[in-house]
Amino acid sequence: MQMTEKEKQIRRRLAADFEYYAPRALAIMPKPGPDGRRVLTKFQFNRAQQYIHQKMEEQKAAVGYVRAIILKGRQQGASTYVEGRFYHKTTNNTGERTFILTHQEQATQNLFAMVQRYHDNCPAPIRPMTGKSNAKELTFPNLDSQYQVATAGSKGVGRSATLTNVHGSEVAFWENGEDHLSGLFQAVPLSPGTEIVLESTAKGIGNVFHDECKQAEAELSDFIPI
Repeated sequence: MQMTEKEKQIRRRLAADFEYYAPRALAIMPKPGPDGRRVLTKFQFNRAQQYIHQKMEEQKAAVGYVRAIILKGRQQGASTYVEGRFYHKTTNNTGERTFILTHQEQATQNLFAMVQRYHDNCPAPIRPMTGKSNAKELTFPNLDSQYQVATAGSKGVGRSATLTNVHGSEVAFWENGEDHLSGLFQAVPLSPGTEIVLESTAKGIGNVFHDECKQAEAELSDFIPI
């Protein structure tokens, strides 16, 4: 059935506007309610997520790409926001290469499960066809786009890849963090449309995340501090 002009306008807005798309297409698993139950709910930005979104969109409008480093509080939804943003971007554009790197295997599994939940519950009319789907990879062959995940270990990752989006989670706790960041920075060209988001709770001073935050605060890197 052919879409009406209004339906076409809605589809275009869903593809272009993540803030509009999120509550209409994405489901999240919130904290347990008073009865202890957890029920999927629509992804409505909370205050912290709204602020993160605003800062990233401002940078994107100004320079065409996103390089953001988030010093986060616990349970503010920063990772939920970033994964939703990247799912939206990966499933609405061609040729996206999205990569998630976390500090622990369990955290890797949790973030990728979040991506899979977004995909499984996305309304059928706007959910792309799935190709590979396993514990480390999710592909969308009609778009030539894909998600991959890894855990930061002793060896650097990403150096041989060409990526468009990177989510580095709990970077302050990465083993061999400098080597991992060096590889990821090489894998993502500083080009319009590319995005790198590094986030972490604090782990004192002297680690690679602290160093990157100070660089961003001093405007000595391409990253904005949030």
